[in-house]
Amino acid sequence: MASESERGVLLHPLMLWLGWVIGPTAWALHLLGSYLLVSRACEAGSMWMLHATTLATLLLSLAGVAVAWRQWGRAGRHWPGSGDGEAGRIRFMAVMGLLISALSALLVVAEGVPNFFLGPCL
Repeated sequence: MASESERGVLLHPLMLWLGWVIGPTAWALHLLGSYLLVSRACEAGSMWMLHATTLATLLLSLAGVAVAWRQWGRAGRHWPGSGDGEAGRIRFMAVMGLLISALSALLVVAEGVPNFFLGPCL
């Protein structure tokens, strides 16, 4: 799968897979980290740990978006088609990594919004 795109830039398969993996990993870290830190936030009476977890994992998932966006740009920003061969597979991996990481970033934000309105001791 590591081949040259239309622009002549070698795409590494690991970089294509990182777009798929970074976003969901960040979302899972946010979900588990928030679950583990809510009791400490209740004891401390401060929400900064939960906000920091949301910010860190949001930045991590946006890094996945950036990696996938860059790989899609290197493959040529065309929508993947069924008859594109190996270039189409590379574009598919890049576009789906972009969508998965963007959805994960949206999930992190959706999980972090209640921290602004609800207390940790509910």
